[in-house]
Amino acid sequence: MATKSLTNSFIRHVVRRSYAQAAPSAKSDTIQTSVLPNKTYIAAVDTNSPVARVTIAFKAGSRYEPQTDLGISHVLRSAAGLTTGCASSFIIARKLAQIGASVNASGDREFIYYTLEATQDNLQEAVEVLANLVSLQEFRPWELSDNVPRLKYELAALYPQVRAVDLLHKAAYRHGLGNSLFISPNRIGKISSESLLHYAGSNLTPTRCAVVVVGDNQDRASLIAQCLQLTGSGEEAPKEPSKYYGGELRKEMGGDLAHVAIALQGAPAGSPQSLALAVAAKALGNGPVTKWGADNSALAKCIGNIGPFAAAGFNVSYSDTGLFGAVLTVPKDEANCAVKAVANVLKKGCLPSEAVRAGRNQLKLQLLSEAEAGASLAEGFAAQALYTGTVLPPAVLAAQIDTIDDATVNKVMASAAQTKLSMGAAGNLAFVPYADEI
Repeated sequence: MATKSLTNSFIRHVVRRSYAQAAPSAKSDTIQTSVLPNKTYIAAVDTNSPVARVTIAFKAGSRYEPQTDLGISHVLRSAAGLTTGCASSFIIARKLAQIGASVNASGDREFIYYTLEATQDNLQEAVEVLANLVSLQEFRPWELSDNVPRLKYELAALYPQVRAVDLLHKAAYRHGLGNSLFISPNRIGKISSESLLHYAGSNLTPTRCAVVVVGDNQDRASLIAQCLQLTGSGEEAPKEPSKYYGGELRKEMGGDLAHVAIALQGAPAGSPQSLALAVAAKALGNGPVTKWGADNSALAKCIGNIGPFAAAGFNVSYSDTGLFGAVLTVPKDEANCAVKAVANVLKKGCLPSEAVRAGRNQLKLQLLSEAEAGASLAEGFAAQALYTGTVLPPAVLAAQIDTIDDATVNKVMASAAQTKLSMGAAGNLAFVPYADEI
């Protein structure tokens, strides 16, 4: 019997930017884009919404962390809203509250996103706060010390499925994309203000920046980008590609459940293969599609009736590579047969036509549904801009998904099946097989 325990935790976090980093579609096809002289990419789409969303994104995710300061991107995200060169953290919070605006800092292995939501009437004042919050951070040592409990809470609140996927990346890539999204517990409180200032100064630069506005025009996006007081205007330094190694990492945490993430090497963002793998991930399944209903997905069928479990396919694409696989949560006693069954589906590299058709429809539904959430739309556009240098309109994205047939999906799955298997596991691992056993 399948459950929906994954749909509100790991799966929503991963799929959000997993399909070739294609942003969800907007109601208008008119997306204005340009590149400023300082190499900052700007994009805007006017949705006639009373609420405007502004996302400022940087290539500053965990893959860019130096090995001597692992976890620094997590601290940088967590420090958003602390005292800047213009205002204290109290004044920042008070100004945003008075104008009914909010700022959220999030990130993944490639990017850090600062996203503002404000009404059109107060957008100008809110943008000034956002610009200072992004480009004039000071990282005062006593405020970083006060932020330690928050970091500990964020680690304690992690879902075990997220831990499994984090271990999966470490096993697959070792360094770069293998760097964890989260700081290690023994590193909390040991990253200095000077290290944060250097990391921000090296990565929060105009050449590594994209500014996206949803709910206003390109002029607004250009003004916001020009308000950012970012240092460094030279050419972006080339990054070292992350090599896919394959392997496994396990973390024994006890309990009655085993949480396992299994993956093969996928395709880079923006490639046709990554979009086909996104369809394949949906075709594998993502839990029941009706509340309290049965799970008839390919993964559920291969696992069988072993008691309560959750299983979902996923595809994550990065600038130079990707991962395609599945994550599952099963009772510890059933882990051996369930993990081997899921691995066999991935290595088989073939899905029935009805599953592929369902995958196409579900992926399109997700793209169009997320367009209703302006913050997701803005962050998706920013990811597209930094990955491919273009932002595709919704009609193009929908048309691309419709052109993916069964043969294309099975071909890219078969290609992925030729790569080495990677696995990350957390929980009670007494009966979880090792990677070389599956």
